[in-house]
Amino acid sequence: MQLVVLDDDKAVAEFLASVGVGCGWAVHAVEHEDDFQALVSNSPPDAIMLDLQLANSDGVEQLQFLHNCHYTGAIVLMSGFDARVLSAAQQIGDSFGLNVVAILEKPARPVRVREILAQIQHSPTAGVPTSVELHPATAGISADEVAQAVSAGRMELHLQPIVAAASHAVQRAEALIRWRDPSRGLVGPDQFIPVAEQDMALIDRLTMWVAETGLSHYRRLADMGSGVQICINISGRNLRSQDFPDRMASLLERNAVPQGALGLEITESVAMHDLDATASVLTRLRLKGFPVAIDDFGTGHSSLTALRRMPFSAIKIDKSFVSELQTSKDSLTIVRSVIQLAHDMGLASIAEGVGNADSARLLTELGIDGLQGYYFSEPLPFNGFAAWLKDWAEAGNAPAQ
Repeated sequence: MQLVVLDDDKAVAEFLASVGVGCGWAVHAVEHEDDFQALVSNSPPDAIMLDLQLANSDGVEQLQFLHNCHYTGAIVLMSGFDARVLSAAQQIGDSFGLNVVAILEKPARPVRVREILAQIQHSPTAGVPTSVELHPATAGISADEVAQAVSAGRMELHLQPIVAAASHAVQRAEALIRWRDPSRGLVGPDQFIPVAEQDMALIDRLTMWVAETGLSHYRRLADMGSGVQICINISGRNLRSQDFPDRMASLLERNAVPQGALGLEITESVAMHDLDATASVLTRLRLKGFPVAIDDFGTGHSSLTALRRMPFSAIKIDKSFVSELQTSKDSLTIVRSVIQLAHDMGLASIAEGVGNADSARLLTELGIDGLQGYYFSEPLPFNGFAAWLKDWAEAGNAPAQ
């Protein structure tokens, strides 16, 4: 397996290289950023050990480079700074979608370096070729293509359950749009929603399709005896339309479903775009019976202002905090505080990105209301979700409520 080490201290770079070679790695140790970028671009390694403090730049800039070229291998961050700096850099890497597998505090001990390299070698993706794409994955996607995909019935709505922490009843399901393209395969929303948002008519059409399909899923599940609220994500462009609440209410009426069948989720950044206009539209939506959750809570710059000004009914705690509950005292403190804040304000609290039993148990002890994440289920097409609900109940968990 191939390893590239970037450290502007030659002695440290050579030390790490020697340990890597001793663990069976083919190692390139470099001291300069230009050499590093050339190596990664020409022959992407399986893993990178990246120093955060460099002579002519810093590790965050190199993380940005790796993000821009879509590097898919393992990354180990190194620094002599305090643990908070390393943790912050790791979170930046995670936000870029990079595979930051470990942090290494300097001075590095050989045993710790060997542990990390062994961890990478024995990971499920070890030996899978890494890649670098010099162009964004969204390149070439046009608004016309997205519109044609809607017309051709190539959009799908996958569902991910949200489970009550106390009873394990399935409270809700988040609806997540996918585009099944004949040439690209299954395309995620992050690749085509930004394109659609450049065209007001298109993003409106797409949102209404999601709402219609979500209600169709709700009715089918209700007919099966599972009254699960379907939660859909709303674009900021939708909230600029003053008639949006009326059209959504008409949709419920036409489909003959009860209030609360459809829940709405908006991110904090969307909520803060135009406070007065957004507050007006959200208030009208709440008056018409739509629950509204603030999504990815804590990732923006004005979380408390958004809570104070907007009529939310639930807070969804961002997965970046949830994933670090067991390793970061800061994340644990933040999550505990947000749960208490939600309770004090009369809001439901939902944790996103729950990945294991220990996290689910700890969140339940902290008083969380709802749990969502791959520990319970990945987002599934309708038939897969219906089968999961059946298996969930048969395994002794509470049925959908």
